Amino acid sequence: MMEDVNIAGALADLYTLQERDQELDKIKEQQELLPPELIEAREKWAELSARLGQLKERYLTLQREYKQNDLEIKDLTAKRKQAEDEQMQSSSVREQTQFENRIQQLSTRIDELTELTMPILEEMENLAEQIQALEAEMAEMKPELDALEAKNAERVAQLEAEYQEKFAKREEMAASIPKNLLREYQAIRRARKGVGVALVYAKGGVYRCSACSVQLPTHVAQRVYQGQQVVRCPSCGRLLWKGPQEG
Repeated sequence: MMEDVNIAGALADLYTLQERDQELDKIKEQQELLPPELIEAREKWAELSARLGQLKERYLTLQREYKQNDLEIKDLTAKRKQAEDEQMQSSSVREQTQFENRIQQLSTRIDELTELTMPILEEMENLAEQIQALEAEMAEMKPELDALEAKNAERVAQLEAEYQEKFAKREEMAASIPKNLLREYQAIRRARKGVGVALVYAKGGVYRCSACSVQLPTHVAQRVYQGQQVVRCPSCGRLLWKGPQEG
């Protein structure tokens, strides 16, 4: 399949390409790495927003409870007024007593509801003050957060421009590498933490894969140094390259 290809040269180009890919990876990492001041501002904004949401939810709950009590008080007050009117029109002592009891029951319930409603109103007033203070704090903070977001967006855009420029050069370089070898490299690199080609280094007569540090069998190292075929590390599966030395 690759008989007419200079394997040693292709691997050298592939190793250089990998360096370009790793540069591109770093740019992407830098794009995602937020400035500490923006992280802090976002966290504070999220905290304030969450707190504001809790206060508003509590306020709405109390508001519903207050409206329910208010409606019941109005209904009871209307019933009491009706009972008082009917009492005035009654002629018998028995009816007068019945209406008096009815009026007393309604008045007692109205007083109970009124007593229950007062703390609700007080808490609603307190919540309204807290909500207003939080909204003012967030309004004051918003321009600072927007400025930090804009600054970060500009930083990301600059990095993206750098990325696209380097990616274009990377693609030019990739075009000179055999497609089968390039596809194999890309598949390995995706699976192996961004490293698809590994150098072979020798120390004390022992050859190792620079990526996983596993000692290579002698016959594997020999095939790598001969540079006539594509050799993969028997341990991690990465493509092996002998490095820039001659031979």
